[in-house]
Amino acid sequence: MSIEEARQSAERGSRLRRNLLVIRLMAFFQVFLVIVPVAVPLFSDRGLSLAEILQLQALFGITVVLMEIPSGYIADVLGRRIALVLGGVFVGVGHSLLLIGYDFFTLAIFEIALGVGLSLISGADVAVLYDTQLELGDDAEARQKGLGSLFLLRSVSEATAGLAASVVLLFATLNALVTVQVLVGWLPLLFALLIVEPPVERMRAGAHLDNLTEVLRKLLKSERVLRLTFLTMGIWSLTTYYAVWLLQQSWLDAEVELSAFGLLWALFSVAAGVAGWQAANLERHLGAAWLLTLVALLPVLGYLGLALAPAGWALVIGLVFFIARGAGFVLLQEAFNRRLEGRYRATANSLVSFLFRGALVLTVPVVGALLELWTLREVFALLALASLAVFVVLVLPLIAAVRCLPRAVPRPSVDGVGTG
Repeated sequence: MSIEEARQSAERGSRLRRNLLVIRLMAFFQVFLVIVPVAVPLFSDRGLSLAEILQLQALFGITVVLMEIPSGYIADVLGRRIALVLGGVFVGVGHSLLLIGYDFFTLAIFEIALGVGLSLISGADVAVLYDTQLELGDDAEARQKGLGSLFLLRSVSEATAGLAASVVLLFATLNALVTVQVLVGWLPLLFALLIVEPPVERMRAGAHLDNLTEVLRKLLKSERVLRLTFLTMGIWSLTTYYAVWLLQQSWLDAEVELSAFGLLWALFSVAAGVAGWQAANLERHLGAAWLLTLVALLPVLGYLGLALAPAGWALVIGLVFFIARGAGFVLLQEAFNRRLEGRYRATANSLVSFLFRGALVLTVPVVGALLELWTLREVFALLALASLAVFVVLVLPLIAAVRCLPRAVPRPSVDGVGTG
């Protein structure tokens, strides 16, 4: 290699390495949502019922379902940076609508804009991080730690946003939180503009049907562990999702001060982040099968606790959902991405989100209707049964497939799920 080639290679590596910082900053501010810890009280203050709030989430889910596959495909065909920039624009516009969102219709437009933006970012951000590390020569363990640190940063962001929400509410109103959210909402666009496209083979432009058929065949007809990991990531996430929203109602029932919501959210988010950060170490000590069992059964136990324990226990029981979410997400996502080729990584990750949002769209009307007819405790009991069904139908077969994998692997971390 000549001196000039070495210089160009060093410059390319330096620009790519900047991605590692920029994508983390983008992820941090993408989920810096000061309104989430008080979303139920905020939307209730604007005249919405709990059922209507869940309907808004369903609308968000429908938007993501419609946009998820096209957005991931855009990232794989046109480039990840283009997808991230467009996503940043929609996210900024969506948050700005909160300034005038005092009715269901306007808040519905807010959810739609946010859904389009996050769909464009979803998949592309993980693809940029993973492919950048591949180009820089990072090994499998470093890539797994990269995903874990990304999840940790997002959790720290959620925690910081929760603390910020509590501080703001000590001195100001819910509308002040909206102003903060609007300002922060434009930062992902700023960082998206700084992304350098990692060199990776792109999918064939124009051969749309062939491209999508190839990805679906890889996810659904290839090795059993990849297929079950894909299905588990999409469906199992529902078991912790409903807790995120319904826990706030439990806090209200327990007469928790509104200003404490942000502090609780911060505590739970940190727990999720630490669990994700330590996912590899947890697997090293417990083994892949036992860790999968643990993260799948924690939501079952959590919902049972919320259904049977006194209301005040929701402050403690809520932790189990976030711990399961953190460890399970990082474990499954690293295993999933390791089995993918870079040219369709964004599309494949978007398909996971598509599966999750599709399941959400189908189940939210049911849960919303039950909330109108049943008590919250009865709904928690039903969610415990549903989470147990997910464990039996999806997680147990995945555990069986993991145990059938060859044992001759290069490292102990994420052995069963991540290799083989």
